[in-house]
Amino acid sequence: MRIILFRIILLIAVASGISVFHNVAAFAGGGSFDEMDEHDDESGPPFIGDVKDKSGKPIADAKVSVTVAAYNSTVFIRTDDQGHFNVKGFDKEIKPDQIEITCSMEGYKPYAISRQATGPDPRSPIEVICLLEKGR
Repeated sequence: MRIILFRIILLIAVASGISVFHNVAAFAGGGSFDEMDEHDDESGPPFIGDVKDKSGKPIADAKVSVTVAAYNSTVFIRTDDQGHFNVKGFDKEIKPDQIEITCSMEGYKPYAISRQATGPDPRSPIEVICLLEKGR
């Protein structure tokens, strides 16, 4: 339900040219790989991923920032207890390279981030792996 609401608000914001998501905290807990829905014809690829420390240990409740630069809009989600997150597909008019994802956690600093499509279909999920290291 919250993803549907998010899409509706994003579409309204895009259509009216306003940014309603800047500095708005979204739901906590993140998504799960088991919760993936089928795509509809109007959505682009979802982003799935993990936030881990440099050694590969999952980081629960890490903050994931999802920015659509073309619309100057950012939403924030949190990873689940296994460090997973899931961002449902945006409108298909928003290209994946227009979406920036960053991850953070108190007491950690960014170490590396990778992203790649999981298949050849343009709507195949894009996997994002954020690695963080202790220190600040």
